[in-house]
Amino acid sequence: MKEIKNLFKLLVSGLLLISMFAACEGPEGPSGPKGDKGDPGDPADPYVNWEGYKEGIVCAQCHNPDYDTLYYVWARKTQWAVSKHANGGAYFENSSSCAPCHTTEGFIQAYLGQPISDHALSSPIGCFACHSPHSRADFSLRTVDPVLMLAGVEGVADYDFDYGKGNLCTHCHKPRTISPKPDPTKTADTDTITITNSRWYQHYGVQGLMLAGQGGFQFQGYDYINSFHTNSDVIKDEGCIICHMAEEPRNPAGGHTMLLESEEGELLVGCNLTGCHNGDLESLDYEDGQTITEELLDSLGTLLLDRGWITASGSINASGSNPLKIAPAYFSGALYNYFFVEHDLSLGVHNTKYTHDLLQSSIEVLTTE
Repeated sequence: MKEIKNLFKLLVSGLLLISMFAACEGPEGPSGPKGDKGDPGDPADPYVNWEGYKEGIVCAQCHNPDYDTLYYVWARKTQWAVSKHANGGAYFENSSSCAPCHTTEGFIQAYLGQPISDHALSSPIGCFACHSPHSRADFSLRTVDPVLMLAGVEGVADYDFDYGKGNLCTHCHKPRTISPKPDPTKTADTDTITITNSRWYQHYGVQGLMLAGQGGFQFQGYDYINSFHTNSDVIKDEGCIICHMAEEPRNPAGGHTMLLESEEGELLVGCNLTGCHNGDLESLDYEDGQTITEELLDSLGTLLLDRGWITASGSINASGSNPLKIAPAYFSGALYNYFFVEHDLSLGVHNTKYTHDLLQSSIEVLTTE
């Protein structure tokens, strides 16, 4: 019993001693020297090179259970849901070579400088491709840096596209490489170009080059001029969004649909701004520009079909086992221009005069040479 009492006294004394030292602890001393920078980690790890969350971000500014009159997030999501971005079906083009422009996941990888990977699980180009609201606490564009446009014609320099906010759009709406390149100087009968690919064109993203009046095959001896859109100060600053993302009541086009036509008619409010058409534009088919483009495309397409250069379905009649050989080689510029205009998808609206010049010169070369 005595041993238990002694043990109890010893424990009590220890606790008192500890409490005395704790009570006498002084203020924390100054911080020591800063340590060496840690290992940055593998840049391929998506959790290493990410943008994080901005300090002080207020979630309810966007995730509002009532209504949002600051950013109208739900309204813009509703617009986006009917856009070609959402419904074009291209998000399943999600291999590493296609993902940067066809999927949000690949686009962000490219923007952050990460290695591009395949994305079997992918999503369409959506909110977070163009914006990073959690890291910035706003919906500013990820980038408006100029975009290098690859030239598809031999002897032509690549083009530095700089149309303000439209630069973000042309990170994807830009051309890809083409091989072999058509050459305007190859005019001798013995000059031959051999095409082995039914997709001998600069893919479908030629809108940036068309707007800038660049990238078409220009035959020697012909003049090629641009429309007002190419050098407009308004378009130079705002780019694609000035027309495609304009908004007006009762018209479901525009905004994040990026469409210029709906069941309510064409969206012309962006076109009719001061400094542009000044309220005078009544149709996208301005001065029959789209009608003329369609007629010229049909005429050129018929010439190409008659020569056997394209098939009845409209694809290029070429493959590795059945190459298409064109001589003189510069004639291939007509085939190139056909797809350049067709894939622009605006029927000349982006750059009417340049579009018509490309098609007319192509037709004349094939019918008079």
